[in-house]
Amino acid sequence: MRGLAAGLVVAAAGGLSGEAGARVLLDRERALAQAFGPGAKITTRTVFLTAEAARRAEQAAAAKLASVRVTLYEATRRDSLLGTGYLDTHRVRTMDETVLVIVTPQGRVGSVEVLAFHEPDDYLPPRRWLDRFDDKALARDLRPGGAVPSLGGSTLTARAIAAAVRRTLALHAAVAEQEGARTPARGR
Repeated sequence: MRGLAAGLVVAAAGGLSGEAGARVLLDRERALAQAFGPGAKITTRTVFLTAEAARRAEQAAAAKLASVRVTLYEATRRDSLLGTGYLDTHRVRTMDETVLVIVTPQGRVGSVEVLAFHEPDDYLPPRRWLDRFDDKALARDLRPGGAVPSLGGSTLTARAIAAAVRRTLALHAAVAEQEGARTPARGR
């Protein structure tokens, strides 16, 4: 579940380095396939959180949810849960980015991957910084300067990604709690 190969850049619209442009770095299907490996069966599910579950998730994440509708991508191999993927699209500075956060069956970060980044390339976080989220659990200090280092020159990107990771971990826990199971995959 480590970082995705740099050679999987799917599209680069806008094309000029350092300028903001609509840039899709990796599509969802390829990102999920890379994250979970060959032979993984990926099932898409949608869950609607109750108002109370959403409130608790926002409180735990210290970040606002975009919706009570949660789409998750559960990956299994031979009836064993490999992990669950969540997409989070959010504003960085003036433009959006989309990240894929993989959550392990233990409820920790498996990996973080930037799928779309519409800010200037200078603000795109390096792979080694994204890898610092691996194996982290939901905590208030899961932020730049806390459980992960600050990202010089890309403060807003670092804050946005950290908030997305906290939000994802909180959503994962809220779905599990709402469904009355250890994991959103109903204990698989």
